This record gives sequence, C-alpha cells and structure tokens, in this order.
Amino acid sequence: MTSPLDAWRFSRIVSGVHVNGEIDAMSGVFKTMATHLESLPQADRGVALSTMAVAMADGPQFMQTVFDADPLASEPVIQPLTFATAVEVSKTMSSIRWNCEGWIPASRIVGIAALEGTGKSRFELDLCRRVHLGLLWHDGQKITIPKRSPSLWVCADGQHDEIADMAAEFGLPGESIILPAPADDPYANTSLDDPEIFKWIDGAIVARKPWAVFIDSLTYATTRDLSEQRTIAILKTPLIDIVQRHQINVFLSLHVSKEGQALGRRIKGITRTLLHLECPDPEKPERLRLWVEKSYGKKPPALGVTMGDGGNEYDFNPPAKLNPNQGPKAPEKLGMAIAFISKELANGDKATCDLVREWEARGGTHGTFFNARRKMVADGKLVVDDSKKPQMCHLVSQP
Repeated sequence: MTSPLDAWRFSRIVSGVHVNGEIDAMSGVFKTMATHLESLPQADRGVALSTMAVAMADGPQFMQTVFDADPLASEPVIQPLTFATAVEVSKTMSSIRWNCEGWIPASRIVGIAALEGTGKSRFELDLCRRVHLGLLWHDGQKITIPKRSPSLWVCADGQHDEIADMAAEFGLPGESIILPAPADDPYANTSLDDPEIFKWIDGAIVARKPWAVFIDSLTYATTRDLSEQRTIAILKTPLIDIVQRHQINVFLSLHVSKEGQALGRRIKGITRTLLHLECPDPEKPERLRLWVEKSYGKKPPALGVTMGDGGNEYDFNPPAKLNPNQGPKAPEKLGMAIAFISKELANGDKATCDLVREWEARGGTHGTFFNARRKMVADGKLVVDDSKKPQMCHLVSQP
C-alpha cells in the first residue's frame, strides 16, 4: 500500500520538482524506483513510472495515488499508528459486570437451553416482566436495569402470536415487546441467515433502547449446522458486534438433545453463561429446575421454578436433577396429553389452537399433542371440526 508521503515524493520526481533528500528517506523497492526515475529526463519519468507499476499487484491504485498527490504541497505529516489497550476497553465496556450475578453477565451472550416445550420462552418473558415492572430477579437479587425497559425479540420459531398473548397475561404492555420488523409486516425478519435482519436489530436498539435481545430459538433462526465451527464463527461475529457496540445482552434459546446437551456442540463457545431449564417430573410439567452449566463467575445454586398464569415463581428447593437415562417414555407422554385434552374438553368444545397453547404452556410439546389427538380421533373419542375457523374439537359422548 502506497503511503501519502511516498506518493508525494514520486509526484515531485515525476513533475520535475527539485527534490532535496526525499529519495534518501525512502526505502526498499520504492527507493530503487525513485533513484532510477531521477536519472531520466523529466519528460520520460511518467511513462517509466507507469511501466514499473505494471509489475505491481496494486499498480493502478499506486498510479492513481501518485497522480492525486500535489507535488507543490508541503510534505504530508503522517500520524503514527496508535493501538488500543485495555484502557480503551475500560472506557467502552459497561461499568456493571453482572446484571444478575452468577446468572446474567452484563453486555454478554447468554444461552438458555431446554427440551422443546419445557418453557424457555416463558422463562425469558418472565425475566422481561421483572425488568419492566421493576421487580427482583428470579433469585432475589435487585434489578439495576431501568424500570419499564423494553426487550427485542427475534421470533424465529414463528411464535409471535404466543409471545403477544403471554406478554398480556404477564401484565406487559404490547409496546414493551419490540420486533426487528416494519410495523406493516410484524412477522418479517426472523432469520439470522439474512444480513438485513441485523440492520433492523441495530436500528431498533438505537431507537428503542431495549435491555436485551432474545433470539428464540437459535435452532430455527439459522439453517446452518450449529455443530460446525465455521458456522459458529459466522454467527458469532454480528452477535458479538451487537453486544459490544450497544453494551446489551443477547439471549439465545437453545434446544437440547435427549442427553440434556445443548444442540450444536460448538455453541457453548459463544455464550458467557449457559442456563438450563428442565422438567424432572413429567406429571408436573409446571414445575421446573433452573441451573447454570457454564459461568465465568461462581455458579449459583439451582432454583425451583413454578410456572403460573401471570408469571413464574422461584424458590431454593428445586426438584431433583433430571436423569437423561430415565426420562418419560413416549407412551407416558401420550397418556398425559390424552388426559389433558379430555379434561379440557369436559365442559365444552375448544379451539385446537387454544388447546395447543395451553398444553405447551404446561411444558408439553407440539408433536405429543397432535399424536394424542390423532389417537383419540382414531379411537372414536374425539371429533375435529375442520369446517370452522378456528378448528374446533369436541369429545364424543361415550355410551
């Protein structure tokens, strides 16, 4: 790359301006070129320099830089490069190291891992409820984030409607949930594979100043392989940029394997803390265990979580840790779903969408619900009326 100073020197030589020690101050190949040019008649120097530039990788750019330089101007003053140190980092980073010590570091990426349908979105929205209403954190620590701070959600699972309904149940105004999408198309921008989404995220942070960004879930926010190192590097760059420039938290909702490990063996590397939610007792889907797998601080003790209609309640008596080798069997899950549908329809017909929402709120999964519904229809215990919108379900009277 040609410096402004070297370009000015070549410009003076080619223009025939008297040089006074400029060549002696040059080095390497540039000094050799300048010495040769000065030995030529002034009229031949431009052509000779163009000929030499042909052999240079950046020849055209080199010539343009030389011709743009003013040979009659004063010698350019080149400022020495300065390098960032920890001092500059200290000036930029948040003065608060933890939003919730042990659980949520300030201005970092936080992972929340759980089996699908356990209650990740509900837990995350409960955090937003506590921030917005100025309550205590889930473990009783004081919240220092300004009250009524909104949150930004990338609803990659397509759960925009459920988030809106749940926010209302939690006492959150609709304006407290921001989406990185235009007002006339709120369901847009849910894929991190589209670079455009980061412009919307960035714009929303600047305009509305949310306390955190929730990507729910990372599994469906990208089509890339989360087990591949290159993929994680691609995802990490814009996420870290958001965190550092805006000094904001980014929460990643992560699905787990049947062994309880976050899907995508490389994903742990970009989280500073990794939280887990699990339901040890399938007969009590509203009762969860919350614990920290990874933290750069001292890991806090696990908490018990009780999911309620208006938010979660937490205690220091969590259910026993889930044994991945003794999880609920599929027939047990199916029986629980059948019992749930039967109980919900005992007093009258209900819409399928309402049943699914309630089942998932209790920790059930989408697939188990529809497997149970199909079995009940096949057994002649349930009728699904597709002629109505929304689709209605009612029990068949038993003799």
